[in-house]
Amino acid sequence: MNINNVTSKSFRYSLVAIALLSAMQSSAGDSSSQESILVNAKNYESGIDIDEYWQSEKLDGIRAVWNGKELLTRAGNRIYAPDWFTESLPGYMVEGELWAGRGNFHLVQQTVLDKTPSDEAWKKIDYMLFDMPSAAGDFSKRYYNVVHYVDSVRQSHIKYIVHYPIESETQLFSLLDNVDSNQGEGLMLRKVSCRYQAGRSNDLLKLKKHHDAEALVIGYKAGNGKYKGKLGSLLVRLETGVEFYIGSGFTDEVRSQPPKLGSTITFRYNGMTQNGVPKFARYLRERPQQ
Repeated sequence: MNINNVTSKSFRYSLVAIALLSAMQSSAGDSSSQESILVNAKNYESGIDIDEYWQSEKLDGIRAVWNGKELLTRAGNRIYAPDWFTESLPGYMVEGELWAGRGNFHLVQQTVLDKTPSDEAWKKIDYMLFDMPSAAGDFSKRYYNVVHYVDSVRQSHIKYIVHYPIESETQLFSLLDNVDSNQGEGLMLRKVSCRYQAGRSNDLLKLKKHHDAEALVIGYKAGNGKYKGKLGSLLVRLETGVEFYIGSGFTDEVRSQPPKLGSTITFRYNGMTQNGVPKFARYLRERPQQ
């Protein structure tokens, strides 16, 4: 994409941007019913009662829900997995992560979002179960049900994410250091005593050495020097309404063909300014159109 003719004021008020944003909002409204039934994580904050939680590794994959008949993204869109991949899944709802190992998110993304499934590609992916929303009881009971199901079905691609009690916050951060040094994403903490409750709460927490967030692409700024004729930075908007530019983290390929207006990107940052602007924001990837 050549963006020499893009001004620093971006396309934020162009008719094209308005149309794209409207289309995206309409699409989001169609999928809200699926997302509204899922548990969503908050960021870990020091001071919580560690004894109430179990920890597991946060996997860098694509969250997937089996509703008893179909495999769906968190937005409720169908995942076209091969029949052999889903034929042993139960007739009730389970939730997990489609994962191909640390650092292989790109492989999962390319495979899972393809409407014509490739057996060869899917054989590299595991369905890592972490919850059974339809089961009664607190998380410890649901986790036991997940483990029992996986052990009984005996399929190499259907596994469960191992959870452990936490001894102390010191141990927790030592585990985080170990995961991070091995190129892992971070840790997830699940409140053992909670029933499955949709929405964002302290029932589910994520802990990382950095923070990831999503933002809406609303404009561009042209590059200079070696990036002349390419993307310089993206103008993005958070859910809070805060707008800011992200100018780092882009590959040459992304600078040549940047995310479209109205798309959602994931970025990484370290802390916030007093005005709610992420510090040291850098582009990570475009969110798959799930």
